[in-house]
Amino acid sequence: MSDERNRVAILGGGPVGLEAALAMAETGRPFRLYEVGESVGENVRAWGHVRLFSPWKMNVSPRAARHLPESTLPGEEELDRCPTGAELVERVLEPLAAHPKVSAGIRTGVRVEAVGRDVLLKHEEIGTGARSGSPFRLLLSDGEGREWVERAGVVLDCSGTYHNPNFTGDGGIPAPGEDRWKQRIHRRIPDPVRDAEEWEGRTVLLVGGGHSAQTAARDLAASARNGADVQVIWALRRADASWRPDPYDPLTLRSALLREAREIVQGGAPGVEVRKGVVVERIRGGGRPGPDGPGLKVELRTRAGSTSEVEVDRILSLTGSVGDHHLYRQLQVHECYATQGPMKLAAALLGSSSEDCLDETGHGPETLANPEPGFFILGEKSYGRNNTFLMRVGWTQVEEVLTLLDEI
Repeated sequence: MSDERNRVAILGGGPVGLEAALAMAETGRPFRLYEVGESVGENVRAWGHVRLFSPWKMNVSPRAARHLPESTLPGEEELDRCPTGAELVERVLEPLAAHPKVSAGIRTGVRVEAVGRDVLLKHEEIGTGARSGSPFRLLLSDGEGREWVERAGVVLDCSGTYHNPNFTGDGGIPAPGEDRWKQRIHRRIPDPVRDAEEWEGRTVLLVGGGHSAQTAARDLAASARNGADVQVIWALRRADASWRPDPYDPLTLRSALLREAREIVQGGAPGVEVRKGVVVERIRGGGRPGPDGPGLKVELRTRAGSTSEVEVDRILSLTGSVGDHHLYRQLQVHECYATQGPMKLAAALLGSSSEDCLDETGHGPETLANPEPGFFILGEKSYGRNNTFLMRVGWTQVEEVLTLLDEI
C-alpha cells in the first residue's frame, strides 16, 4: 500500500498525459498512465487525417524536445508547417511512450471506470484535510471484461474530451430516436478520401457549426466537386451562422477553413444544402431504401416552432464534446455550472480579455487545485466548454501541478 500511496495516476495517453508522465519520470515520481486505446494517442488517431491549425513549432514541448530522438523532431524547414494528427502521434506521442523512462509506467488497453477514495464517500470529511490520508481508489477494466482496483496518492485527469461527444438533439439532450438509431449516427470527422466508399451514394445530415463540422462540410463538398455521389444537408442551430475570417490570423489554416465554410453557407458548394436556424427534434426510421438500409426521417425545428422533415441515409453529428465528469462523481470537485470546468480555472477564463486560443497561457497553480486534495484536471478537459485550449497550455499546467505536488 505504501508504494501505491506514492504513485501518481495519469488518466489518458494523449499529448498532455504523456507530458505529465515524462515530467513524473524526470522528477523521480512513480506513476502509472492508463490509456483506453491499444496504443497512446487514441483520441488523436480518431482525427489523424485532419491537419492542426498550429505549426510544428507550437506542438512539441521543450520537455519532449529534450527526450525525443533527433530523427523524429521537426527540422528548421518544417517548423512552420502544420502537422496532421497522425504525424503528431507518429513523431511525438509514440516516441515519447517508447522512452525508457516512460514506457514502464504505461498501461494501454485499460479503461478507468471510476475514481473514489478508500472508505470515504463524497460528502464525508468536508474541508477537514482528512481525505488526503485515504488513497485514491481506481476501478479499472480491460477489453476482455476483467475489472480490478489500483490505488494512487495523486490523480491527474488528462483524459480529454474527444471520446465523449455531445448529443445531437435540441438543448444538448438526446433527440427521440437518437439512441435507437445510434449505429447510423457518426460522431467523428470523416476522411472522405480514405473512406470514400463509406460516403459514396449517401445523403448525409451534418449537424453542428464548429470547426469539426466546418471541416467535414468542406471535405465532403470537395468530394462532391470531384465527382463523388454524396449529398449533404447541413443543419446549423444559429440562424445567423456566417463566419468572418480574420485576414491577419497567424493561424492561416484556421482562417482558410472559416473562409471555405462561409462560402458553403452562402451557397457556393454544389451537393451541400444549408439549413440555418434549425435543431434536431426527432429521428425515426422508415425512409426510402438506401445503401445503409431503410433511410432515416429526421424532423428539424426552427426557434419559432415550425418543422420540416429530411430523409437521409446517415447522420454526421459534430456538436462538440466535453469531458466525462461521471468518472469522479464520488470526489469533491468544484465545477463551473456553465462550462463544467474546474471552478477556479473557469473563473480565470471568464475574466480573460481574449477569446483566441493563441492568447492563452497558464493561469497559475492555484487555479488547478480542487477541494479534493491530490486530484487535478489538466489539458482540454480542464477548459470544459471553453474552446480556447492550446496544447502549450497543457504543458504549462503540468509545470504548475509539479509545484503543487511538492506540497502534498
